[in-house]
Amino acid sequence: MVGIDDSNDDDLLFNKSEISIPRPVRFWLLLLLDVPSIICAFFVLYHLLMDRTLRQQLNNHTIIILLVLGLTIELIDIPLNLSFISHMGIVEPSSPILCLIWWFIDVGYYNGITIIMAWGSFERHILVFYDQWTSTRRKRLIIHYFPLIILLCYINIFYFGVIIFPPCNNIYVYTLPVCNNFPCYLNDAILGKWDSIMNSILPTTLICFFVVTLLIRVYRQKRSLNQPIRWRKQRKLIIQLVPISILYTSVNIPLNIIILAHLCGLANKTGADVQLYCDFLCYLVVMLFPFLCLGFVSELRKKTNLRQLFLPRTQRRVGATRNT
Repeated sequence: MVGIDDSNDDDLLFNKSEISIPRPVRFWLLLLLDVPSIICAFFVLYHLLMDRTLRQQLNNHTIIILLVLGLTIELIDIPLNLSFISHMGIVEPSSPILCLIWWFIDVGYYNGITIIMAWGSFERHILVFYDQWTSTRRKRLIIHYFPLIILLCYINIFYFGVIIFPPCNNIYVYTLPVCNNFPCYLNDAILGKWDSIMNSILPTTLICFFVVTLLIRVYRQKRSLNQPIRWRKQRKLIIQLVPISILYTSVNIPLNIIILAHLCGLANKTGADVQLYCDFLCYLVVMLFPFLCLGFVSELRKKTNLRQLFLPRTQRRVGATRNT
């Protein structure tokens, strides 16, 4: 383990603590949520990719990307956390390569999810109000596919560069989760601020803005006799977006308020506990996302018939008898 200079305690936000929830509680909470969430994510992805109708719906493409990014976190990041807890608070194996991979997934892919969510929130305006912009193959390529490809390339290239080839010397703390979860580029005057503002604070703000304005526009257009909205066709686009946005912003908003306060001069130690809890809650957000997809993608809800899954057998038999 690389030593830590006490003079840098204010810069290394998590160098002396971890979340106060007992490790056994964290272990079972993560394990009991992660396993069914992974199963659910694979189930939803299978149907979204294999069902041609679902696969061709443009609004589902963002969902697919979010599921893939989240599934990567669930398959790599969370198991590493479970391993850390099971090894009595030691990162095993204690190697820089593991820490770099862990940072890339934990920091890069979670911020990547926020960036893709911001684009998806904006794109819903296009799909609901300007669907003629995606009426041809060329338009779909320019308006829909190119932005997603560019954003995915940016996410992977940026975080690969700043984490794998940082402009500074990383400090790996093998006695804290995610090796202290503080890549050295975050202390860089340019890269650190760019990552905090452009990859976290701004996307979270845009998600809130686009969701609120979408609801306002839908409300106004629905009430307007001169501009009727095709409510039945577009309603599922809105219903699908709102709960997913609420799920992500419920944690991202307080987290980014703290980050912004630190950028504005607040001492890093102030609010450190709140930031630790928010970081942990980000895992819960990722694990709950597949269940939201299962519940709010109408075609999947019909396929799974969730209501029947939770009805007692006797009620199902009674219902079947009545139907016959």
